[in-house]
Amino acid sequence: MISDRLYELAFAYKKTKLWKILWDTEMFGVALSGGRIGYISIMGMAGEHCALGMYIGEEGAGSLRSILEADKRYLRPFEAQEMMLKQDCLQCAFEGKEDLSKEELEEARAYARANGIRISGKNAYPHFLKNVPGRYPWHLQTEEEQEDLCEGLSAAIELSRLLEGRMPSQLGFLSVDGIGSEEEIEIPLLEQQAGGYVLRKTMLPPSQEVSWPVPVNCNEIGIASLKKLKKSCSWECEIIMFPEPVQSDPKDAPVFPYIFMMVDPDRSYILPVPPVERYLDAPEDLLNLLIEALLQEGICPRKMKARDERTYAFLENFCKRLKIPLEIEPDLPALDEVEMEFLRHSAMDEGEGMEELIGIIGEMMQEEGLSTKDLPPELLGQLEMILEQEDLPEEIRQQMNRIFYPEKKPRLGKEDFKTVKPKSNRSYVISVSLGTGCYRHIQISGSSSLWELHCAVLNAFAFDDDHAHAFFMDNRRWSEWDCYYARGIEEGCRSTQDYTLDQAGLCKGKKFLYLFDFGDEWTFQCKVLREVEGGTERPVVIKEKGKAPQQYPDWEEEWEDE
Repeated sequence: MISDRLYELAFAYKKTKLWKILWDTEMFGVALSGGRIGYISIMGMAGEHCALGMYIGEEGAGSLRSILEADKRYLRPFEAQEMMLKQDCLQCAFEGKEDLSKEELEEARAYARANGIRISGKNAYPHFLKNVPGRYPWHLQTEEEQEDLCEGLSAAIELSRLLEGRMPSQLGFLSVDGIGSEEEIEIPLLEQQAGGYVLRKTMLPPSQEVSWPVPVNCNEIGIASLKKLKKSCSWECEIIMFPEPVQSDPKDAPVFPYIFMMVDPDRSYILPVPPVERYLDAPEDLLNLLIEALLQEGICPRKMKARDERTYAFLENFCKRLKIPLEIEPDLPALDEVEMEFLRHSAMDEGEGMEELIGIIGEMMQEEGLSTKDLPPELLGQLEMILEQEDLPEEIRQQMNRIFYPEKKPRLGKEDFKTVKPKSNRSYVISVSLGTGCYRHIQISGSSSLWELHCAVLNAFAFDDDHAHAFFMDNRRWSEWDCYYARGIEEGCRSTQDYTLDQAGLCKGKKFLYLFDFGDEWTFQCKVLREVEGGTERPVVIKEKGKAPQQYPDWEEEWEDE
């Protein structure tokens, strides 16, 4: 049962709209009871998913840094799934009522009724979760977890007060994205003292050194039996995470099992090894299943190729005892083909399983602020193959389109952009926000160029046009997926002077970012509020709220002093 205090802080945090000020990579710390530190990431700026995630201690912080580091390199589908499930954090998310269990929904409504709170709108219900690596996100189970999350939310509420009238950089915020996983970085730290908070600094710990599970004991009788068999075939091998979770006890979070994939490339034969739940803390279980499968098939490998260091560490002692040559070989074509088929069919034989897998991927994308371009090419290819199936249930087709192609727009890159046919004569009303409580509503014709929108935004906020600018239509800062730059700034990219708002794919509800001055990085959050029939002769501000910040505050103060 969730405490009233946690509900109270969750609703208070939601009112701060801190996600409109901080990116999820602009982290801060909070000193928790017992001398621990919680490292907090505010999610929501890049998309619809609004949440506070708190990563406790070095292990928690290391899990986040590992995920951020993985975003910079290519991951195969099973690697991507496993990496997304490495989160080690407590989370307060805001969800729709359909995302809560019946008990959670009734509990939230009871608190709201008792305290005169009206819950309305999209993603309005607080949802408290614990993310454990290798497990499905689950509800909080201890009072300590609730108290930790209370302390994190309290610190976030205090931080929102400290940020009033300030830019995050003035409090020492830096993006941890782009910082190597082994590098330390200084972040703000909130420490409670005498009923208030003191702002200090702390270091975000580096990623922890990876240690792979190594079997200590195994089926000795099985090893002796394998020694008697004639060795044959060179096998391609990898340990992967099973794409569907299993749940032994309804009280425990569902776990994603591991399976040992072993393929004979000459015969395209797959050794049937069952999955195990306890590979990480009991790798012997998986090794014994491998030995049993080999004996059942009457096989002793002549040679084994491991995809990665983890698989190599798992097999090293086993191969030494059987005198089987073992080597690491990342490029294993037969294994690639088998794994892609396995990914396609294992969770997709039944519509329910397919829908669950798609939903899991979609939730992970929202939580991490990812777009389709962040997914591995093979996984994207499989998703497209699913969409092309003639017998695909319509509800699953619609679910996939909502998650992976929310704008019903093709995935466009820099080189393969196809000009979109202009719409009929119409205008857009665009909300342009700069921080909390400061916004302008601009009405502009769809035939206007992005450069004209750039000029309209600067005029609306009284900024001088003396720096470079860019638009990121996928709502992710510095994304290379669907971006437009000032002419001559970024070689090979589309120019804001050459494309109209219609061509950029604007539609009601679309969110995108406008970035001005690549040094100070003034980031304007844009959202299309509505479409209006008829063109607009020139851009016009139809509503404004809040005083715009000074573009050069230090320079203006010095000028006034003179």
